Amino acid sequence: METINNQNNQPKTTNTRKNSEPRKVVAVKSKKRKNASTVAIITLSILLGLSLLLGLTAAFFGANQSATGDITLGDPVNINITQGGTNVEAFTFAGTAMPGTTYSQPIGVSIPENSSECVLRCKLTLSNTGEATSFPVKATTSDTWSLNEDDDYYYYNGKAASGDSIDFCTQIEVPKELTNLDANKIYTITFQVEAIQYANGAASEVWTTAPSDWIESYGKGE
Repeated sequence: METINNQNNQPKTTNTRKNSEPRKVVAVKSKKRKNASTVAIITLSILLGLSLLLGLTAAFFGANQSATGDITLGDPVNINITQGGTNVEAFTFAGTAMPGTTYSQPIGVSIPENSSECVLRCKLTLSNTGEATSFPVKATTSDTWSLNEDDDYYYYNGKAASGDSIDFCTQIEVPKELTNLDANKIYTITFQVEAIQYANGAASEVWTTAPSDWIESYGKGE
């Protein structure tokens, strides 16, 4: 009886080892393979990144260089509006105006000291603050000014320099286009002066409505 019990116990011990040992071995092998695959992927990724980096940066020779220098700009362009030789910011018109009324107005332009050479154009308009319509105002000017009817500007036939005083007109005329509908209204006469540097043909680029013959003579600069 003892012999039989020993034989029965022996196989049980053997079966336990067979069932447990293979499971442990398989688990270990799977983990090792997974770790090895992960390491291989990371290694390949690093190598690929390095190869791309080296391929992009090491494929060409190159160099960069820069230099700087200072420039000193010239004087600005400044102008003043004058009335009877005195600088003014507003005009005074006496009496009640009618269409065709003329006012003696010695209007001019002066160039202050320390200003760069420039070219000039002027415009006179009559307008009402409550209306969008404006009317060009005729001026009696000297021969040094030319009216361009395409844009209603008077262009100065020459260039102005620092310290110059230039007469524009001696009188102006209220537009005759006004009618009874405009009676008793207050209109404003605006004298607009524009100046731009003479150098480098600034007028030919900016004043695109200027007459071509004026541009040829004065707008191209030097």
